[in-house]
Amino acid sequence: MITQKHKLKLPPFVSKRFAILSIVALCTFLQLVNTLPGINLNSLGIYPRNISGLSGLILAPFLHGGWAHLISNLIPFSVLAWLVCQYSIKRFWGVFIFTALVGGLLVWLFGRANIHVGLSGVVYGLWGFLISYGIIHRSLKAIAISIIVIVLYSSLIWGVLPKGLYISFESHLFGAVAGILIGYYLAKHDRKNESRKI
Repeated sequence: MITQKHKLKLPPFVSKRFAILSIVALCTFLQLVNTLPGINLNSLGIYPRNISGLSGLILAPFLHGGWAHLISNLIPFSVLAWLVCQYSIKRFWGVFIFTALVGGLLVWLFGRANIHVGLSGVVYGLWGFLISYGIIHRSLKAIAISIIVIVLYSSLIWGVLPKGLYISFESHLFGAVAGILIGYYLAKHDRKNESRKI
């Protein structure tokens, strides 16, 4: 009897393409809604030290100040997200959620009293993670990815400094800090697990 092998169908959130495109699509959809007359979703962003501003911990990464702001975030996000996905989809979601929440919380605690929105905090979180993980883990793959990130996006370092009245350098700074922290932790954790297997 001849039987046909069936591949196990994985849920869509474990697909690299779905992970990245779902976030891109959500940001684009919310920007479309935000352009409708009488609608201002950006009021749901992070407003530091205000209880109502805590909603921005979840919503702020998906909201943007305009199409130029959105596009300037989506391009580096897609590249850096794809690089994080080279480790695993689970790792991508973990880094995304951690940097969005921890970076956002630090903005809420220490940021200027303005509404902060945009995916740039997560972009800096992915950037910080990839560099930190490569330096600490020191596998060939991790180092190669870190080098790619440094070559492509070394200029991001300047974004953590105060630059303009309407640019949330706090999101950049604290997103990068959150990314570096989780990169350090996961690299140490992975090295420890790998040494046990030897």
